[in-house]
Amino acid sequence: MSRHLKLIPAFVLIMLLAACGGDGGSGAGVSVARLLPTVWTSEGRALNSCSFSPGCSGNPYAPFFASASMAPTDGATLNGVVRLEVRGNEMANIELLPASGYTPRLGVFNITGDKTIAWLDFDTTTLPNGPLSVRISAFNVPAGQPGATEIVAMPARTWTINNIVAPPPGFSATVTAAPADNTVVSGITRLEIHGAGIANAELLPASGYAPRFAVFNVSADKTMAWLDFDSRSLPDGITDVRISAFNLEQGQPGAAEIVAMPVRRWDLRNGGAPPPATPFIASVTIAPVHGAIVSGRMRLEVRGSGIRNVELLPASGYTPRLGVFNVSFDQTFAWLDFDTSTLPNGILEARISAFNVPAGQPGAVEIIAMPTRQWEVRH
Repeated sequence: MSRHLKLIPAFVLIMLLAACGGDGGSGAGVSVARLLPTVWTSEGRALNSCSFSPGCSGNPYAPFFASASMAPTDGATLNGVVRLEVRGNEMANIELLPASGYTPRLGVFNITGDKTIAWLDFDTTTLPNGPLSVRISAFNVPAGQPGATEIVAMPARTWTINNIVAPPPGFSATVTAAPADNTVVSGITRLEIHGAGIANAELLPASGYAPRFAVFNVSADKTMAWLDFDSRSLPDGITDVRISAFNLEQGQPGAAEIVAMPVRRWDLRNGGAPPPATPFIASVTIAPVHGAIVSGRMRLEVRGSGIRNVELLPASGYTPRLGVFNVSFDQTFAWLDFDTSTLPNGILEARISAFNVPAGQPGAVEIIAMPTRQWEVRH
């Protein structure tokens, strides 16, 4: 054993390693280590230098690190308010973000004065029910400041939001036409529900909200929804399904759900026959008018058939893509909650284009669902 190591008490070495982000270092341990004076060896070397830890850089008394200490596991089902927590050191900004990209920010954490603990009471009721893929990222400078270093404190996880909202007065839905439980289903079958205040109805798995097997048509007075379900769109075999009705359109937060048809088991038998060719049509159904002033989030919608990809694009060309739409399972509906806060104030010229193949695949046919419109972005 070398002479200089004998001069250092064991507890001092442990605290120094914690200061450099060694295994087992907690926020409290780092805070204590920062109070220690520099310890010198008999050869004039500082033992609490970050050079002793390959993952440590910058100020040896305040390395930047972060790790999620409290968060639901991947695949968890969430409802209500959920506590998220990150522990580390020198954390200046922590955000709950989409699995990729930086918008929209789903939440900004509170941070303790010593920058070692951050927490967020994540209110899932502000989001629509269904799958949500997110990550938690930590930064060493406050939001908006340049030169930030990012640590992904929680790599991407997918949670299922499932908040039960009591049906409001005037909202009702009951199935009136559908195959019975344990029935053989083949070809095209009419499904219908009747009620009041129906804004959206979906054919869904027995539990959860993905994949959506089909989206119903809804009458203008919201008293009826119907679907000509083509069982050939699914593989043959036993399938458990339910029909759910909602009082708000797809993607809107706070929707109340009524299970108009509780879970039934259908035996799909089509002999492997493929569904008939679907015509490719697309047109915009919701978008600000030409010349409108826009701010915050705005809903864009396209409806048709055979839709595989929809993009918000510049007036001409294909870059940069301003937004990519979500597309329904049955390829009849696409929607985008476009966040204009990511754009500078001024005039925005954009079009909406739909394609009959997924992004990046060859042979795409383009339909301009919304010809170029000018919008004035104001924050």
